[in-house]
Amino acid sequence: MQIKNNIWKHETTKGTLFIKKYENHAVYEKVKLIHNKLESIQFPYVIPLKKSKEPNLLVQVWQNNSLSADFSNEHQRKQALKILNELHDTSNLIDWKNDYRIPRQHLYQKWNARLERFILSEKELLPYLNEGFYDIVLYASRVLKQMRRKRQRVSGKITLLHGDVVHHNFLICEDQTMKLIDFDLAVVGDSAEEMILWMHRALPTMNYNIKKLFTENPFLYDLCRQKLFYLQYPNELLREWLYVLQLGDYEKETFLDYLMPFTEKALRHWPQLVVETEKLQSK
Repeated sequence: MQIKNNIWKHETTKGTLFIKKYENHAVYEKVKLIHNKLESIQFPYVIPLKKSKEPNLLVQVWQNNSLSADFSNEHQRKQALKILNELHDTSNLIDWKNDYRIPRQHLYQKWNARLERFILSEKELLPYLNEGFYDIVLYASRVLKQMRRKRQRVSGKITLLHGDVVHHNFLICEDQTMKLIDFDLAVVGDSAEEMILWMHRALPTMNYNIKKLFTENPFLYDLCRQKLFYLQYPNELLREWLYVLQLGDYEKETFLDYLMPFTEKALRHWPQLVVETEKLQSK
């Protein structure tokens, strides 16, 4: 049964399989390499690969009755952070830093390019966002200016980063264990940056209450302190509004029903988020 253009659920006499076809051979090789290295140290939070004779096919056991993580749930937030922490700690056993088969993280370049695309789309986006368009540009520009001005030191450790820490890549399996899936965007970089990217995903589910998040996970503050101002970059807003531009009229209308209130809520909380991160960084 086809699930998406490149994903199938396949029934066999030995069980049900998840099959993913990669058009990009380099990405397939990267994902296979990462799985092989993690499985070699018995990293418990990935779903093992099955052998396949077909080129560019990733095959795993289908996870029945699985659910995506819910970052509004404190227990599941802590589970997700524990897995990310342990993924980053695999650098104690695996030399990710010197394995150049895995791309490097270049967050400034990525964020700068994203903002440039957003600005170039002003004509299409302004009717939806009004003055919010310029607020988003201002917040993003301020962060990029600070990133240029400040020396980019490593706040955490140079290690494997998952690269796409959205909630649906943390899979809660039938036995209630949580697994990390989809390493397509994996890179090597500063672990603190991945934690900040995860916070970008989690904070909207908890009314941008950064104090609560740090109370739940005190290590986050120490790990990310040097780069806390990265939280002021409106990453989710930029990405989601650029995604809107790719949609057809019907899909766009449906997606906007979610995105408009999400944007209004984010922009309402953003000034306070800026104040709180600046206070925390100056401690």
